[in-house]
Amino acid sequence: MINSGDFVAGALSLDFVNTVGGTRTGIHNDKLGRYEDLLDWAVLGNAITRSHADALASNARRRPDMTARAMGEAKALREALHALFSAELKQRPPPKQSFELVNQRLGEALSHARVKRGAKRYEWTWEPPEILGAPLWPVAHNAGELLTSDLLDRLHECASDTCGWFFLDLTKNRSRRWCSMHGCGNRDKIRRFRERQV
Repeated sequence: MINSGDFVAGALSLDFVNTVGGTRTGIHNDKLGRYEDLLDWAVLGNAITRSHADALASNARRRPDMTARAMGEAKALREALHALFSAELKQRPPPKQSFELVNQRLGEALSHARVKRGAKRYEWTWEPPEILGAPLWPVAHNAGELLTSDLLDRLHECASDTCGWFFLDLTKNRSRRWCSMHGCGNRDKIRRFRERQV
């Protein structure tokens, strides 16, 4: 089940990678089991609107073959981004296949990118909106922006022994250790408290 508390990374592409948890334990908690889960995640992450998600859900029900393909592409992008960000943390070159896949998805996303005039300013939009892979376009765009930004040196992985989520440490003194103090941070405090009581 996806909820707003899952958006802790500071970048949409990192939050997308974080839709699977437990990567350090090998017991993965995949929050994108169905296409509807991807739509719910994209709405909560402001990648698409609720009305756009409803229209895509209607299209998905009519095209189960295309829906399965879109989910396969979503999970492949997530794995490729995980590989790129993991390599960056270890200061290693990115795996070639993952790098190529991310660039391919970025090229696809940018081919659908448009600028429109909003009420107060110009903003990004994506056309045509009815393609089932549309929720991935803002993710790929954000990944490209992050990979080429100065923020990449603030990329961290949660210090929990089991979590493995990524986040940007935007604190002034660069002291953030946990994906979330409410989750992994509190669990670590409780564990340390119990260890002191023994």
